[in-house]
Amino acid sequence: MKKTLLAGLVALFAVTATANATTNIAANLSSQSYTQSSSWNGHTAESAFNGGGWNSGSHGYQWLQVDLGAVKNIASVQYTLDLLPNNDVVQQIFVSDTAIGNNWSSLSPIASFSGAGHNGDVLTQTINSSGRYVEILAYGGQSWTALSNVNVTAVPEPETYAMMLAGLALVGAISRRKQSA
Repeated sequence: MKKTLLAGLVALFAVTATANATTNIAANLSSQSYTQSSSWNGHTAESAFNGGGWNSGSHGYQWLQVDLGAVKNIASVQYTLDLLPNNDVVQQIFVSDTAIGNNWSSLSPIASFSGAGHNGDVLTQTINSSGRYVEILAYGGQSWTALSNVNVTAVPEPETYAMMLAGLALVGAISRRKQSA
């Protein structure tokens, strides 16, 4: 019985932690929450943060941004490179409590990548920062600047852990009740 209870507790913790670590907090927001320096043929920031792709339709440094609606504790930003041809690329992640847009040069990036990029590469930038706005400044080299499947994950809120502990207490109470019966 104790082994079953322990296995149930471990499974509950794993499911709760995994759900929080993979939820894209930048998805399914209002259209006004997404902005970009430019876009091409319907490939917008809104599309990129919702499982599709963003293409600036241009070379050089370009950006896409999401307004999360409130300050969030951000754990990571993951995205896929869309390149043709493969070449050296740069991405910098900025987090702020105010809209960033073209004002990124006055900020320091929270995370960055610079190096050889290949079409389809999935990059994950681990971040330990909080803010309302997340912006990716990207440079595609010889390719138009484009990213897809942008996923912003949050550090689990204290309420999540409180709910998990309440569930554990309930499982413990049920287990004790069965043992005494």
